[in-house]
Amino acid sequence: MAAYQRKRRFANQTRDKDLDRLSGLPDKVILQIISLLPLKEIVRTSILAIRWKDLFSLVSDINIDDNNVIRKSLGNGYMNIVERFLFSRKRDVGINKFRLKCGKIVDPFRINGWIQYALGYHVKELDLTIGIKGFNELNFGVFTCKTLVILRLSMDKGSILSVPTYFRLPNLKVLHLGLMKCSDDGSVDRLFSGCISLEELHLRNCEVSNMNKLRVGNATLKKLFLSGFMGTDHEIEIIAPNLVHFSYYYTGTKGFSLINLNSLSEARIYIGPYLFSTIDFAPTATALMNGVSQARSLYLTLYSSKPILLTPGLVPQFPNLTYLNLEMGGCLPEWKILLANSPCLDTLVLDFEFSGSELESHNNGRDETEKVPGCLMYKVKIIKLLSFQGKPFESQVVEYILKNAKVLERFTVRLSGKKRLRTKISKEVRALSRVSKKCQVTII
Repeated sequence: MAAYQRKRRFANQTRDKDLDRLSGLPDKVILQIISLLPLKEIVRTSILAIRWKDLFSLVSDINIDDNNVIRKSLGNGYMNIVERFLFSRKRDVGINKFRLKCGKIVDPFRINGWIQYALGYHVKELDLTIGIKGFNELNFGVFTCKTLVILRLSMDKGSILSVPTYFRLPNLKVLHLGLMKCSDDGSVDRLFSGCISLEELHLRNCEVSNMNKLRVGNATLKKLFLSGFMGTDHEIEIIAPNLVHFSYYYTGTKGFSLINLNSLSEARIYIGPYLFSTIDFAPTATALMNGVSQARSLYLTLYSSKPILLTPGLVPQFPNLTYLNLEMGGCLPEWKILLANSPCLDTLVLDFEFSGSELESHNNGRDETEKVPGCLMYKVKIIKLLSFQGKPFESQVVEYILKNAKVLERFTVRLSGKKRLRTKISKEVRALSRVSKKCQVTII
């Protein structure tokens, strides 16, 4: 019994020492730590020590997530905890970040009240994930908040976002919209025109089947991310003279216009396989490539055994391109067409991860009469091959590169597959002759 008491006393002393070390930290640091906890645990910190009694009421980052509730029967208790917490906060403490994620437990009629609470405390970052089917009546104040800098809004599929006639977020810099459907073209136009300071825009898995044109025309926009649109009977128009980053997961569209993207530094384009089953998509895909032709860095992912896009005459010139990353599942043989139109290229990355066996029948560089891209001979200094497995067509690419890259300085091959095979491939690659005397080969 005495031994048990000594052990328990020692455990309590150790806990008290750990707590004392935490209590010795400045309030600002402690608040940053406890703000990372679930809301229920934040409230519980008030019983740790006298100094901690009111600290939870000073938290400026609020995270409400009903996924933390194990059983639906506990929902009312959780909602009451949320409202007691909000009511107990110091009135002179603003809200920096307010995150609300609900769908299983929270009653819909409470959502707008909690959002209004955050707006009343001059929230700067608002992150709303509302997975309640048919929830369409979002608090009007979200569209007119002058203090908002970041807004993330994701709703249940089928929820319709109707943007009010008066919409103005003068200080909004970052906007994320996901899993929602705008009521009409007018809502979209009001949405973007009301964000007069917008610098970063994300549109993810949005329903556009009821729209004729998705127009993004913000002069202040610097980063644009588009992915997973549902519906193909629409046009996309982007006018962004100060855009520096463009990322697009191409899922099909009736028309595409990229206008005045002369400031573009980096573009990331993914085009899926089913789009190439018909030539109808070729004009819009080509327009997309023309629109990003001023980029200095290009990440291009193409999955197709019928590379309609990468044919002579359809590939535009890339006069500023210095970095090219290609992940081209079914059309890797056409990589040289892009190189031929990129005179300033100095870094090339080829990813073989999803390349298929059908490539083995293609010519990958053994035609002696074929003209070698000028940039490969006189400009490219760094080349990386990823997911290299030593397939015949991959080996042909290696031979072609080492034979023609006259100023190549670094050639890196990242192997994949079984260890014994990797050892064999490594020896074969190192044994190949290379035209560049400065070339250093690295096998990973």
